[in-house]
This record gives sequence, C-alpha cells and structure tokens, in this order.
Amino acid sequence: MVNRASTLHAEEIDTDLARAWDELVAGRGVQADVFDTHAWMSSWLTSRPERAEHVRIPGVFAAGRPLALLPLELDGSGRAHELGRGQRERTRVVLGTPEPQSAVLRQLVGELRRIGIRELTLYRMPSRDPATHALLAALREAGYAVDVRERMTDMIEATPDGWSGYRARHRGFDSAIAQTTRRAGQLWTLRVAAFGAPGTPPLAAGLADHDELFDLSWKGRLGASPERRRLLTRALDARGMARLYVLYADDRAIASCLGVRIGPVVQWHTIAYDPAAAMLSPGNVVHWRAQELAFAEGGLALIDLLPGASPLKDRISTERPALLDVCAARVPHRVLPLLRGAREMQRAVPIAARARVRSLRARVGTVDAGSSGTARRLEARPATEIPTRAGVRLTLDQPTLRLLAVACARKGPQEMRADWGPDDRWYRIGTGPLAVARVDHHEPVPTLREVVRYDPTYTLEAIALMLADLLASPVRYLDEVPVRDPRLRWPRAWSPPTAEPAPSGAESVAPGAAVAGTGSRGVFSRAEGA
Repeated sequence: MVNRASTLHAEEIDTDLARAWDELVAGRGVQADVFDTHAWMSSWLTSRPERAEHVRIPGVFAAGRPLALLPLELDGSGRAHELGRGQRERTRVVLGTPEPQSAVLRQLVGELRRIGIRELTLYRMPSRDPATHALLAALREAGYAVDVRERMTDMIEATPDGWSGYRARHRGFDSAIAQTTRRAGQLWTLRVAAFGAPGTPPLAAGLADHDELFDLSWKGRLGASPERRRLLTRALDARGMARLYVLYADDRAIASCLGVRIGPVVQWHTIAYDPAAAMLSPGNVVHWRAQELAFAEGGLALIDLLPGASPLKDRISTERPALLDVCAARVPHRVLPLLRGAREMQRAVPIAARARVRSLRARVGTVDAGSSGTARRLEARPATEIPTRAGVRLTLDQPTLRLLAVACARKGPQEMRADWGPDDRWYRIGTGPLAVARVDHHEPVPTLREVVRYDPTYTLEAIALMLADLLASPVRYLDEVPVRDPRLRWPRAWSPPTAEPAPSGAESVAPGAAVAGTGSRGVFSRAEGA
C-alpha cells in the first residue's frame, strides 16, 4: 500500500476523518495527549473562526486514513507555527503508534517543503516523546537548519505499581489530605462523586456544579473563554475521554477536577474550588481522591499534570522531562540563531506593549472617586428586659473557628481573628441557626460587627432586633455591617459547644419584616460620615 502526503484545509475535516484523527491519538500509549486530538482543535477553531483561513494540516495518508498529521497556522509567506499557540500546553506530531515510523515523518517533512514552508516554529515539544527527535532528524535530513532550546518541563509520573505504589511515594501528601478530611468531617460530610467514567452518571450531571465553581475560582476571573471550555468538554465527553470529579460538603459542591482519560494516560486539566472554602484545601482533596478513582478505573500507566510549576504539582509528581522550543528554517546554520533572535524580538514587542496598556488601565481604574456618601448608625432595642432562652454564645474551639473561617471566606482562623477586638463574641441566633453574629462588648452599648446569614430572607435589621432580644440589651450597628451569605451551609446535626446559654428572639420577627419605626421595638438612626 502506497502512502500519500497532502495538505488539508480546516473545512475539509469531515466526521470520519475527525474520528480517525482521535483514534490516532488513542493509539499512542503513554504519549497520548489531549492537545493532539481533533476535539481540542475543533473547539479552538470554533471559538476563533477568523483563524480558519490560516490553518493548514499537512499529513500522510494510507487508504484515506491518516498516519501522521501536523496542524499548523500560517504566519505569512513561507512561515508557520503550531495551531493554537498561546492556548495549548504542548505540541507533537499526531501519530497512531507509540514509536514513530521514520519513513512516514520523512514524507510529512517533504510535504512541508512542497507547500512552501521555509520557516517552522513549534513550541513545547516533549523531549520524552521519540517522535519529537524523529521529526527533528527528518527536518535536518530535508535541509532545514534546526535550533532547539529547553523552555519548560512536563510534570508527570509513571505509575507501573498502581495506586498503592503511587500513594506510598507521596505518603506525606496522603497523610495531609487524610488529616484535612478528618477535620472537615467534624462539620460536614465530604464525598467525591465521579461523572463520565464507566459505571458513573453522565458528565452532564455534574457540569453545572463545575461551571459554577470555575466561575467562582480565580481561573474564572482570568477571563478564559467559557464557550471554548464548554465546546472542548462536550467534544471530549462525546468521545468518552472526559472525566469529572466533584467534591461535596453535605450537598454543596466546593471543588471539582476535570480530567481527560486517553488509554493508559490521565491528564488533569482543570481544578476549581470555592475560594470561601479555601481553608479546607478543597482543591487538594478533590484532586487526590480523583487520582484514587482514576486508578480504580484500571489500566493507568501515566499521570500527566501538564506543564507549569505549582505547589500541588511539585508535591505529587516526580518526573520533569524538558519541553523543547524548535525553530527550523531553510537558511544556512550560522544564520538561524540571528533569525530566531529577530523572531523572538518581534514576539516580545507586542507583549510588552500590551503589558504597558494594562498598567495604564490599572492606574486609571484606581483613581479615587471620593466618598460614596454616609453610613447610618442604627440601634435595635429589645422587646423586653426579660431574655428568652433559645440562643447560645459560641465557644471558639477549633471546629467552630474553622466553620467561621469558611463562612467568612478567610484562609484560616488566624487571618480571621486579626480583625477582631479583645471583647468580640459570637452568638448563634435562632434555630437552624438563622444566623451567627459577632458583637463587640468593649463599647458602652454592644455593637454588631459582622453577620453570617444562613437564611437570606432575614434582613440585617431583623437580625439586629433578634440579637437585641438575645442580649436583652440595645444593639448598635452601621447599615454597612458586613453580611456574609455563605454557599456552604451550617453543618447538619452539629451543635457547637457553648460558653453559656443566651437568649434569642429568632421567632419574634418575620423574615424580611419592616422594622423601622417608633416605640419600644423601634430602630433609630442618624446620619454619620462613612
């Protein structure tokens, strides 16, 4: 059978060819990579339709099926680079076998010459992939001068000994996760649910929770294209490659981990978590439990954490093979370093210009707009001098402090307590509870400083009145008192230790009731400077 080399345009990729493309990637064994899939290419191109005219896909085919593909974008006359630069983590030749066939790669390079590619740059080619070195050899053989530089490293770990061996190599991290889970378990029941894997609910059943967490996390604030993410997730799910793991505290999602399973390789693509729950290390917990479930699925030979350092990756991956930036050009060898330097300068100038523009915008955005007005100082008066007996003052032991830190979106108890005064106390208001409140008793009149509201139908005024009944004393507060509405609810069937019984008027005010007025239960206000 005679192989044929040709170059395709993006619109020439039909359903059958797309399926054959992804089957190639699945045949690569431990070199399988989501960034080589047609699913990845199509999601990127759909979100950037204006780039379609610049896309070329040189390939080698046998009986209409691809043997090798190299998706490229044309930069200009005779120049090309890998498709999706700036979005993809790695670049490879798309092949269908773990080991490359030199003859096929020579045909592929011959096709590059035929279509007039005089200068080719490919970023982040894995040094651990034998196809990388075979492609470099074919380029040199075809008369290209080749310059190779190490830029970054992969973050991977081979796992020939399964979960038990992997867990033993990282026993310190495993112990830390177990300790974190035990502490959180004093408040909430933690569980990880899998979606998209064989024998689990479909991926779509968990995507709403994942999307919400992604938008809450710092990754959502980066402005990454949500439509491209959704397109890629749907495409991978349709091919049976997507895996989603969601960490729940009781019934509330607090972290998720989206992975890609291609044969013996699992690639962890995205971890997202609720920043308010950061003290519980939800990202670490969901990732570690997801690893365990991925091993349980069977046949796992390589964990791929994707390039780029992070504290988590540093702790749970042991291999750092280099990624190579390749520049190949049909010029004399002595000229290539000069050419590459010129190209890098061209690339650096617009990056520096964009950074300057961002700096100027940030300066404009920080102009002081002046005071927005005044805050009202209010006073809630109790309905009676005889306190009721349904509320409690909280004892601030470690579980209670962790609960409050999560509710107030703080990194830990120490950071949270930095804002407290020496005479601040926390009170539980109503059954459920409806809210907990921090009160400063150092002032002549108890002063409300902070509210964590578990029932959002209760206004700040209503909570202040209930607190006044609880203390059988007037309570002062500003109408700008921070009111937290935590996503993570009060733990079920958990009663924190109490310092002393305290009264509560939880049932004396209806949710959202109007409380302004006169009389013994009035709320009196006067304007004050903010």
